[in-house]
Amino acid sequence: MSNITVECSVWVEAGPDRAWRAVTKDEELSLWYSPGSPWDIPQLEAGAELWFHHTPNDYHDGSEVVSLKAVIERIEERSEFSVRWEFDGELSDMVTSFLVKEEKGGSTVTIRETGYEDEAAAAQTEEGYTMSLANLYAYLSGSELPY
Repeated sequence: MSNITVECSVWVEAGPDRAWRAVTKDEELSLWYSPGSPWDIPQLEAGAELWFHHTPNDYHDGSEVVSLKAVIERIEERSEFSVRWEFDGELSDMVTSFLVKEEKGGSTVTIRETGYEDEAAAAQTEEGYTMSLANLYAYLSGSELPY
């Protein structure tokens, strides 16, 4: 049973419309989430397939691009974008959610990922999402990305 959840949040000085675009538009996700690793989101609707092409960089080991396929599980406009990852041709227990909430004159953006079986993998993901959200903060502030 996969029951460990990773959750990281950041407040950004951007309204929910702007924050929503940053977490749902493939060209924007590709800039801040893991720079140099493109997203391909042909349709933003529940049941649609998408791909994330994880490219090796200073923060992601490996020597080849790893293309990961997912299915959009849930879309709530300006609020939730959730995808279920496919591994070895089967949908997995791993679900990544991007959550946007209007708050304090800006928005809080949360990345939540469920489906971990061990604490070490969850801790590594938490570190990565902390870096991704620092990038999002910088991206929406017009600053240089830290990672």
